[in-house]
Amino acid sequence: MLLILSVLVFTVAPSTPIAAAQAQTDADTYRFADLGYGDRTARTMYGNLDYFFPVPAGEEPLEGARLDLVYSHSPLLDSERSTMTIVVNGLSVQSVRLTSDTRARATLTVPLPLSVFGGDGFFVQVRFHMRLTRDECEETRNPALWATIHGDSRLTLPTQSISAYRLDQFNWLFAPPPDHRPPLALVIPAEPSPEELEAAGLVAFQLGRRAAAIRAEPRLEVFTTPPDRAGVIVGSAPALAAMLPWGVVDWDGRAVTMAGIPISTDHGVLALAESSVPRLLVSGATPSAVRLAAQTLNDPDRRTLLDGAYVAVTDAPVAAPSSLPWANGAASFAQLGVSSRTVIGPGEHRIDLAFTRPAGWQLHDGSVLTLDVEATPAVRQETSWIAASVNGIDLGAQPLKLTEPNPHRYTFALPADLLTATLDGRAVRYLDLTVRLFLDPPETGCVVVDGDSLRATLLPTSAWRLPHSVSSAFDLGRFPAPLLSVDTSLPLIIVLPQQPAAAERAVALQLLAALGRWADADGLPPPRLVTVDQVNERSGRHLILIGGAERNTLSAEAIARQPDRFAARQTVVYRPNETAQGRLVLGPSPWQRDAGVLIIDGATPDDLAIGVTALERRETLERLRGPVALIRQDAPPQTGPAAAAPPSSLTPQIETSLLERLAGWQIAGAVLLGAFLSALVILLTIQVRGRTRRRG
Repeated sequence: MLLILSVLVFTVAPSTPIAAAQAQTDADTYRFADLGYGDRTARTMYGNLDYFFPVPAGEEPLEGARLDLVYSHSPLLDSERSTMTIVVNGLSVQSVRLTSDTRARATLTVPLPLSVFGGDGFFVQVRFHMRLTRDECEETRNPALWATIHGDSRLTLPTQSISAYRLDQFNWLFAPPPDHRPPLALVIPAEPSPEELEAAGLVAFQLGRRAAAIRAEPRLEVFTTPPDRAGVIVGSAPALAAMLPWGVVDWDGRAVTMAGIPISTDHGVLALAESSVPRLLVSGATPSAVRLAAQTLNDPDRRTLLDGAYVAVTDAPVAAPSSLPWANGAASFAQLGVSSRTVIGPGEHRIDLAFTRPAGWQLHDGSVLTLDVEATPAVRQETSWIAASVNGIDLGAQPLKLTEPNPHRYTFALPADLLTATLDGRAVRYLDLTVRLFLDPPETGCVVVDGDSLRATLLPTSAWRLPHSVSSAFDLGRFPAPLLSVDTSLPLIIVLPQQPAAAERAVALQLLAALGRWADADGLPPPRLVTVDQVNERSGRHLILIGGAERNTLSAEAIARQPDRFAARQTVVYRPNETAQGRLVLGPSPWQRDAGVLIIDGATPDDLAIGVTALERRETLERLRGPVALIRQDAPPQTGPAAAAPPSSLTPQIETSLLERLAGWQIAGAVLLGAFLSALVILLTIQVRGRTRRRG
């Protein structure tokens, strides 16, 4: 019997793994280990290893892009029949024999052909054909069949900015840049109008949503004059006149013109600059027109209709009913942005998917994962299987079903307590799913089976079903769950002081990007950014107040109404610094029972950024506990009391009988009390009987 087996690993690598590379030999060269790919070994006769190297958003590769693969393999391989082939984006580009000269850390240089670059990156497959003998029927699972690609292999990827952009590329043009490059720039007028400030907030929130899509931190810096870097410029044409013309967009003193044609004063403008880096103008003749243009970027349906380098926006988006993920405690993979995943060929395959779920949920028993899988009938049912694990927790394995109707649904019970909080009380935000599929070919003797006939597809109708209750705790570690609502009539409002300083406006915009990063769904209404004099109605509103009682009158009112909560001094201390400090206080709204209020305070406006940074970054957000945090940098890290109970599965208790829980004196006292009560009952019975006889 000849079995054709492969080890094919499908992973969802970070959208910008190059950003994660810490050690670089030069500006364009990266070690595989620094990109998340350590030593990886292919086993069995037909073993494959897969890699994905994305190209940063807005850039394209140059000549000289290559791989320097460092590899080793079993010394027992037959050099005449064992080979390694490199396939780049479906194109076979190089093959070598595995000989005695290459068995110990040989190096192979593989050029990356620019002709197959599709705009996202390079998907590289290393395909092995390994033989130990020249026998017709050789054992395919012999442990001596192995080959390793080492983590000190290198990727050389020189790039340049693409020369032309389109508005429908917004999602990837303005994704967070790699860590070794400057943050995105958000430019606003020095004295923005309320509408311009609200428009900038809409843009910042959308930039945060782009960061969430790739599970990255929003890297955003606010300016009043445009730097020479990628970013978004928000403001009315009169306020930005010094920056115009902007491509075909200009200002003639009365109206915005596009290619020399005036447009209506109530129409918004979106235009990409003709520059080496992506720079977007969000403008219009009036502040209201600027807000209209920004609203378009926050509407997924309308954003996909944008084309070309510039467009005029004529009307506001129309609210349409939509099916939000998690709205009813469940979400399909399609709702969460995951399309079909197909694996091909015999052997074990792995699909890694990353999901974000609402941090404010406490899951109940009955939570399940349902996987819809369609497999070809060429797969051998008796020995093929599917397995799943979530956050490293094994959910079990099930036989693969091939009977009609196809596809089949596989249900895996989820450990509700382990997916609600960690042992130290941190809220679980992520559901990292690994699906393993083993496709075994049928027993056909020594006949080679066509690997392409063996395939299975994980369908987007797969779903998470999570019955839950919403945590009532005001816990900063669950940010922004206590402050978000899917009710579009009750949006979250961020309130600045009446005359905000430039640093306070910048902090508010960075906070909006953080809210976009941690919001649970694209369809949630974006928060509003206003000054305190624009807040007419406080009831039924979640509020984030920028500045303490000295700067923000709403903060002063909240503290006066609930001094025991908003003036509390309980602290969580971390990230040492000598002088700067920020303070976060989260609690119930003094004006509405079912709403929350977060106060971000600091000794100076610049200190506010420290608190916002804590909410922006995952490693600091996960260290917050409870409703109050003092963020400073002149003390060692400490943590406050956990707001969530640890999982019961990880905190076992010893069950003892009632007698074991009672002290000796309690048992003796109970015996004496029982004897006394018995004697009292006997005495009363004798007296009652005596009286009855005398009456008779």
